[in-house]
Amino acid sequence: MSAVEKVGVRRARVSLAVASIVTLFGLGAAPVEAAPRPVFSVLVPIVTPDSSSDVITADELTTLVSRGGSWSQLTNSAISHGATIAIDSRIVASIEALGPQAPTIVTAWLNSVKRSRPLYLPWGNADPFVIADSGPSFRVSTIQLSEISGVAAADIIGWPTGRAGDTQSLGIVEKLGFGRIIADDSVFPDLANSFSSEASAAIAEAVAPGSETDPVTTATLLRNSSNSRLNVVLPREPGSIDAQRAVAFLNALDRGSESLIRFMPAVVSSDTIATFHDIPSSTIGSLMVQHRLDRMVSEMALDPRAITTPRLRQLCVVAGLVATSRFPGVVRDYIRTAKTYEDFVSFSLGGDFTVLANSAELPLTIENASTTDITVIATVNSLSGIVSIPTPSQTIMIPSGSSAQVAVPMISVANGKTSLRATLTTESGLEISKPVFIEVAVQAQWEGVTLVAFIAIVSSIMGIGIARTIRDRRRRS
Repeated sequence: MSAVEKVGVRRARVSLAVASIVTLFGLGAAPVEAAPRPVFSVLVPIVTPDSSSDVITADELTTLVSRGGSWSQLTNSAISHGATIAIDSRIVASIEALGPQAPTIVTAWLNSVKRSRPLYLPWGNADPFVIADSGPSFRVSTIQLSEISGVAAADIIGWPTGRAGDTQSLGIVEKLGFGRIIADDSVFPDLANSFSSEASAAIAEAVAPGSETDPVTTATLLRNSSNSRLNVVLPREPGSIDAQRAVAFLNALDRGSESLIRFMPAVVSSDTIATFHDIPSSTIGSLMVQHRLDRMVSEMALDPRAITTPRLRQLCVVAGLVATSRFPGVVRDYIRTAKTYEDFVSFSLGGDFTVLANSAELPLTIENASTTDITVIATVNSLSGIVSIPTPSQTIMIPSGSSAQVAVPMISVANGKTSLRATLTTESGLEISKPVFIEVAVQAQWEGVTLVAFIAIVSSIMGIGIARTIRDRRRRS
């Protein structure tokens, strides 16, 4: 597509956005003076950009909330005009994790946001219908989201994308704690407090970086509409919103002390009607299969959260991108970088083992590369009758970041070479790694031969000494 064609497409989108507002609210159908006073509830999302780290650094936070920073501009404008802020709980957790090391300007910014009574989004703005798409034992509830963020479970509000879910998902997400959601009227057409998808799409075009749509014109069209109340949201994707254009929009929209009111989430129930579309079900299925594996891996940890918390945080960030074209690629990266059981705990084997006695102990080293103590069951079986293992299974705890040895008792039954099969499992019986094989050479008769040879040698030396002594005495006499 040429540059001229791109400009043409851009202008067509601008014209379509403006026309949709005019058509939607019937501007010109009646004199402006006859329209009732409009009231708006505007939601301003403050969401963290996608990144691989769990929390945001102090330097990143300082840049975003300093004078002129995008978050500073958005929150100041939202607070001054009475718009409602929806803040990613990842931001709250990042600042609280810094504790006393948090820059003063960052702490002051968060306090001002909290005083405005914001809505708290799940970590990474996760779509509740995505993280609920798993088996009953592995679904993510607001309780788990609270544990990884520190925000009370009752305060976490879900924001469905409208791309993932089905009729059964409504009842599931409600049971998981998402009784209140930020609802799109194109997905939840009959739900009270849903936001206008058409008006919000027009706003998104006006506040997009590099847009040719004038945000002031868009706000004026909305303000002059005949609606008595309109719920709208700014874009949830950080890269889709230009802070200065968003501020200009809010400034133009607010023309009175009562023109902006608080944004209220919608309340869902099992009989709520929803219209989902464009469901990337196979991609979401792959994502949640990996989540189930992560949860099973954590069974061996003394503190499962040491393993599950970082992965759950990454899962939420990925689930927040379901409505974007990047989603499939990010899911593949998430699965590709997943750690397996062997990444946390595995055998560290030396060379072959030789048995020179009727009984011996085989020392096996198990390494733990995780940040938590891990308990596993080591099982060793002989593949032949050359040796017998009286206690094949032993439970062992390996401290975090270290190794531990387990002594496997063996009884020699016959001489020869054999293999031992060693496996690691969780206490619930889940196999952790592929079996490893230890080669053992049994030469148990060497113990008796060595003893006889030693006695014979000592006896010979003593006999020679006695004979020489007797011979010397006879010569002297």
